[in-house]
Amino acid sequence: MTPNRLVKVYILDDNESAIELLRRLLSDYSVEIIGTSTDVDKGREDIVDLNPDLLFLDVEMPDMSGLDFYTDIQQYTKPEMKVVFYTGYDKYLLEALRRQAFDYMLKPATKDELAKIMTRYYEERISSFQPTTPRTSQPIVIVNAINEHTMLHIGDIAFFRFQSDRKLWEVVRTDGTACLLRHKTTADTILNYSPNFVQIHKHYIVNMQMIAKIQGPVCILRPPMDHIDELRVSKNFRHELMSIFYSM
Repeated sequence: MTPNRLVKVYILDDNESAIELLRRLLSDYSVEIIGTSTDVDKGREDIVDLNPDLLFLDVEMPDMSGLDFYTDIQQYTKPEMKVVFYTGYDKYLLEALRRQAFDYMLKPATKDELAKIMTRYYEERISSFQPTTPRTSQPIVIVNAINEHTMLHIGDIAFFRFQSDRKLWEVVRTDGTACLLRHKTTADTILNYSPNFVQIHKHYIVNMQMIAKIQGPVCILRPPMDHIDELRVSKNFRHELMSIFYSM
């Protein structure tokens, strides 16, 4: 899956009210709900045809349990599809794990529980994403602390770092050198340079083209910057990072 495409979601539940609740909660995320159904047979046809990235599957349905349904359709779906079982009872948790469920959620769905699942899902997809070679032809003009104007290419920039002692932002290039920016430069100034620049912490703005993976709370950059271990993602910016990654 490329970062330019929204996550495709399908919901199969025999309760229409439960589907609508989950649909509303998912509206906070960068997803496209490609289909829903209360019927097992229609759900099977849709899922095979539409190839969702993420399937929310009710465990207790009148014609067939969600656990057996998932086992039945696995041979017809792409291996990358993740399934989240959800039900009013936790007694199915162990069996869901045995069926290689991505996650498990109790009904009724809540904003907090869904946030945990979606954050984990986004992090897993980002950690496995291998970016293409960055475009180096797009230039931007940087004004440094002594008012020199320097033209840099997007591919030459790894990240921006705020120097608290000097109260100045600096640009860190992919060759390891750094340059202080002029006093009037703010985080908003940097973010307006290019949509490739995304804030991950109050002290860090990263070039998305340089991110190789998210390892726990740390952004790991591509070589030659893969030795950098200071780029921590704060909770205040994590959700925004995920959303921008999947909608840029």
